[in-house]
Amino acid sequence: MTMASSNTPIPVDDGFNEYESAVKRQKSTTSKVWDEMTKLECENKNELKAQCNHCKTIFSAKSSSRTSHLRRHLNSCLKKVNKDITQYTIATQPSPEGVPSIKNYKFDADECRKAISTFLVCGKHSFRTVEEPGFRYMMRIASRNFKNISRYTAARDVLMYYAKERDRVKEELAKAPGLICLTSDNWNSEHTNDEYICVTAHWVDKDWKLQKRIIRFRALFPPYDGLNIADELVVCLSQWGIDKKIFSITLDNASYNDVMVSCLKNRFRANRAILCDGAFFQVRCCAHILNLIVKAGLELADDVVGKIRNGIRYIRKSGIRRKRFYDVADKSFHLNVTKKLRQDVCVRWNSTYLMLESSLYYKDVLDYWGQRDKDYQIFALSNEEWRNVAILCKFLKVFYDVTCVFSGSNYPTANLYFRGVWKVHKVLLDTVKGPYSFLTPMVKQMQEKFNKYWAEYSLILSCAAILDPRYKLNYVQYCFTTIYGDHASDFVETILSNLRLLFDG
Repeated sequence: MTMASSNTPIPVDDGFNEYESAVKRQKSTTSKVWDEMTKLECENKNELKAQCNHCKTIFSAKSSSRTSHLRRHLNSCLKKVNKDITQYTIATQPSPEGVPSIKNYKFDADECRKAISTFLVCGKHSFRTVEEPGFRYMMRIASRNFKNISRYTAARDVLMYYAKERDRVKEELAKAPGLICLTSDNWNSEHTNDEYICVTAHWVDKDWKLQKRIIRFRALFPPYDGLNIADELVVCLSQWGIDKKIFSITLDNASYNDVMVSCLKNRFRANRAILCDGAFFQVRCCAHILNLIVKAGLELADDVVGKIRNGIRYIRKSGIRRKRFYDVADKSFHLNVTKKLRQDVCVRWNSTYLMLESSLYYKDVLDYWGQRDKDYQIFALSNEEWRNVAILCKFLKVFYDVTCVFSGSNYPTANLYFRGVWKVHKVLLDTVKGPYSFLTPMVKQMQEKFNKYWAEYSLILSCAAILDPRYKLNYVQYCFTTIYGDHASDFVETILSNLRLLFDG
């Protein structure tokens, strides 16, 4: 029995009934036949139909008709038998020994919905994706048992799974055997002019594995000052139940962050929830300090760097010029053109280093180009300038490598801090005494920034170096001796006294 085309039934179930009240859900599923039938609403609101989920045959579903005829159909439906068989398929799953094993598989609608939510969030897809014909076709091919959902249902699923994941992370934080470290970052959106905050929690779990989770990401309300940000953090920590488990917070070098830290220290002291009276509470972001140090030096080398920057921009601006440039590099100079000319970004000094490195790789091609393109000649470098660029690039590589180590996110970096800062300190001292006089003004500018932020190193991160079995106390003594000579023992003793204070605290 089928409906006429003029009275085409419209599916009612789009997933919202998953979240209806228990009373309504019980009334709509009193009979077990509705596990295998779908209610359909027709243009005539008083008329209701039922469609078999197996063979798609449509029946009357008026309340006066009851469900006996539906049950009789299900008992004799041939498609139902086939459906039950396809619920179990032979699948292989590798065993720990690598030998495939056979297991039963059954379609799980809840797991499928969870996987769709993960797909939407991880891929940053719109909720409308689930309504696209291509997505629904893919899901229909993957499993005939999958029921389409609307974008509203997808949004509710994501929020539901978020709430479950939030509660799970909150439980993990409560069970963390040690204290928790925070990192906080603030920035302004160029498009909306809103100020945002992102707070990340870092801790070591009971299995000694490093964990991190974003626990706050939202727009701030004005005024954007230290007191307001401190209030935001206090609310965040209280909601997660970790306001008495905080060891330190790592921040950029902004004046409002100093005000915020002072406010947090006072609140934690009042609750006796801070270690060693807050001596180790604030940690300045190492990568940000390194960025300030190098940018201060690069300002004095902007003449030659600017010529390279503008020359690369000139070549990259035209598609024809760009193609001709790489053709010459490939055919005449036999270079690997998969490595491209890099254009730097003004706010990231490491992109400037990569730009200089790429220009050195294409040095001969750039010289060749300058001899044949009169518009490019104003950007061409002399032999002496190229030598200076090579020396500058070698000098900056130390800072680039240290930045990469400090910016790692898949491994602990606290124990690597001391070695990185020492390498930077050592190269600054060696370079200012070296034979390259053109670097001297730049290095002195960088030394001023270094002394402002790192003259005393970081006590807590220096302690981490001593606890690293690869370094221990002897390595710290050696590093300080190369820098301070006979006065190294004073610095070592300061670190040891703080290590004892930390142990006793």
